[in-house]
Amino acid sequence: MSSAAPLLLALLTLAPSLARAEECRIMQSTGDRFCKQGNRWVLQNARAPDYAVGDPFPVYDHSMLMELDRYGLAPVDGPWRYYLVNRMIYKVAADSHLVIEVVGPARSR
Repeated sequence: MSSAAPLLLALLTLAPSLARAEECRIMQSTGDRFCKQGNRWVLQNARAPDYAVGDPFPVYDHSMLMELDRYGLAPVDGPWRYYLVNRMIYKVAADSHLVIEVVGPARSR
């Protein structure tokens, strides 16, 4: 048996995985990346929010969401407002400008 046999055996073992390239697609509306695993499409890179609960929110750098129905949001019923930043919706206190809830990714109807 030659010295190349172990190398050849290793390459043959890897061949099926090399031939089957991972198929991935990026959703243009959200920027999320989905890759096919078997018969399913799996989200690979759920974007982490830029702000967390309790963080100061730069309200003067962003516009409030006004079309709440478009995003399926409940009406504002207190001293807080909705803001949209990088496709993520935040609930922000009107007086302190602190994030009181990360509502989640924006999904318009």
